[in-house]
Amino acid sequence: MFAAMLTRLRALLQRRRVARELDAELGFHLEMEIQSNVERGMSPAEARSAALRDFGVLHGAAKKRIAPTYLPVAAVAYLVFYFKQHQPSGAKLVELPDWKLFFLPREGVERFLFEPHQHKLLEYHAAGTVTRLTFPVNTLEEYANAIAQRSH
Repeated sequence: MFAAMLTRLRALLQRRRVARELDAELGFHLEMEIQSNVERGMSPAEARSAALRDFGVLHGAAKKRIAPTYLPVAAVAYLVFYFKQHQPSGAKLVELPDWKLFFLPREGVERFLFEPHQHKLLEYHAAGTVTRLTFPVNTLEEYANAIAQRSH
């Protein structure tokens, strides 16, 4: 369990590199799927829509929308703690462009914060433009241990 948390920590610390690699990898596979669809007789627009649907990015029959992302509660809490170390303002944290990696607009991030709050992994309070996030510990290592203990 600790090894898995350490791996996640490394990934978070190197998130820009990891994000670029994932983006390139997914982009490659998406383009291959689009090309395959075109070769099967679809128009380029149909091929792209079908590939995005097959990859789980788009939902909806007539009106397409970005599919909601699922992240485990512990992962959300850990990400929020990490982001909070670099962006102390709760309101600005919710607006960070890093959330786009998970296809999350501001409203999606706010919804994601409720579940860790309910599990008492963090305290999340929002009123108008004021957002307050507090945690039971002060360091990332302590927080990883707290999450691991609560998941048992």
